[in-house]
Amino acid sequence: MKRLKLRKKARNTLLISIIIIIFLSIGLHSAIKIHKQKEYEKTYEYKLTNVGYSLDDTKIILDKLKDKEINYLLENDKSDLYLNIIKEKYFIYDNFYNYINYYNKNKDKDLRSIVEIINTNRDKEYYTETYDTDISKCYLLITNKYYHLNENYIPANLVSFSTTYAWGDKGSKQVTQDTYDAYMNMWKASHENGYYLMVSSAYRDYNKQVSVYDEYKTKSGEKYADSIAARPGYSEHQTGYALDIFEKGYTQKTFETSDSYKWLQDNAHKFGFIERYPKDKENITGFTYESWHYRYVGVEAATYIHDNHITFDEYYAYFVK
Repeated sequence: MKRLKLRKKARNTLLISIIIIIFLSIGLHSAIKIHKQKEYEKTYEYKLTNVGYSLDDTKIILDKLKDKEINYLLENDKSDLYLNIIKEKYFIYDNFYNYINYYNKNKDKDLRSIVEIINTNRDKEYYTETYDTDISKCYLLITNKYYHLNENYIPANLVSFSTTYAWGDKGSKQVTQDTYDAYMNMWKASHENGYYLMVSSAYRDYNKQVSVYDEYKTKSGEKYADSIAARPGYSEHQTGYALDIFEKGYTQKTFETSDSYKWLQDNAHKFGFIERYPKDKENITGFTYESWHYRYVGVEAATYIHDNHITFDEYYAYFVK
């Protein structure tokens, strides 16, 4: 009888212990859950979804922005504008506020155009806010109406074209060695297809560009000169990576009608060249359309630019700078 009582007491004690453990476990689980919820409420994911952004949108925001910009979103009402800017293909984090400010002053423009304009400095006046060209970028360096070379810059390893491939005196047309090698490969391929390309202009030093620009300016005024020629220091020809290319029998006015031009449109990128100032891109490049002006940027960059129908200015801003 005594043993039975002891067993019963032990069972009761065990049962009570189990019940206590269960309640403690439930309490601990609840406490952990509450703690996790409080911690989650401190996260940007919670805060962003709490103001109306979806989880998918929140993931994009967290991937594209940093603390300062995320807090900016949280301090303002949910806006599709912010989200759509972030979703733009060539969105650049450092330009976030510039996109918004420009949009607020130019609400008639679509977001893609705004991103293009801001990325390529086109919200600024030409030749005002300018930067030194980063020559360490080699064939991906840029010169335009915002980036310039100094008057003493001369590219290394200049190589001369023979008169077989260039108009003018022997050795008067020069480019960098890598540009020359790529061009000769392109020339041979085009020649095999029945075309005869000729270089009419290549490397020009700073002083030569002074003469070219001043001639246009004297004849037709500064506005016209700026549309057709770069100011000294801002010319691609000073880089040694630029070429003016024509087919025998064609001029600047007629080259775009030639079959050789069509061939270049389809094939130049395969050799690392791009049409530097394409049609309908004047608002980005700052120069009028030039069907004859080609720039060596390497096969990878040239192929991307060709396939995505963008300018080198846009490529530089997004991938190089």
